[in-house]
Amino acid sequence: MSDLLAVDSVEVRFGGLTALGGVSLAVRAGESVGLIGPNGAGKTTLINVLSGMAAPTSGRVLWKGDPPRRWRLGTAARTGVARTFQATRVFGEFTVRENVLVPVRHARRPVDVEQILDTLDLTHRADVPAASLAFGEARRLGVALALATSPEVLLLDEPGAGLTGRDLDSLGAAIRRICGAGVAVVLVDHNMRFVMGTVDRVVVMESGVVIADGSPADVQADERVRGAYLGRRASDA
Repeated sequence: MSDLLAVDSVEVRFGGLTALGGVSLAVRAGESVGLIGPNGAGKTTLINVLSGMAAPTSGRVLWKGDPPRRWRLGTAARTGVARTFQATRVFGEFTVRENVLVPVRHARRPVDVEQILDTLDLTHRADVPAASLAFGEARRLGVALALATSPEVLLLDEPGAGLTGRDLDSLGAAIRRICGAGVAVVLVDHNMRFVMGTVDRVVVMESGVVIADGSPADVQADERVRGAYLGRRASDA
């Protein structure tokens, strides 16, 4: 299966600081990729490059094997890349269904709103104001809003932040259903148990570079990873 979204030897520098130092990464259709690493590893910067929010200093972004002429947030969204942000943004006075209907207007192809609600386990809350949702439900609604644009690649920036127990389990199950429908997911999260139990593949970053890339089992057994990150508590930020 061919790559959907990729970065090739991408560097991002802010003055004298190198946030990304020659990162290459490719994501395929229906694949779930976990992106982990300590604070300052470059995870959010990489998500920003993939989503078009940040331009690489050098290197290139590839969409289905070709470099786009301009890769900006709007271009990426129109092309088929959606992302969430660490802070969930919803219309509190709108119902859950009405919230999902807002991004549908910008979808690249027809969207089944009821299917999205079902995928995110929100059908039973569809007609209540978003402001009345529990925290875990609001987190899933944030994912639903991104999914409502009908992306081929969904970038999730710490969707599990602040979640525990059943809420994390529900979010993980929803992510697996999204991938099962053919949407590629890149998941950034600090909770290692959550990431390892959700994704097919894990990419580990440290100091702006990739130090490991493989299955959850292989990555957890990698001595470099254990020394750099996984030797800490599983939920350590």
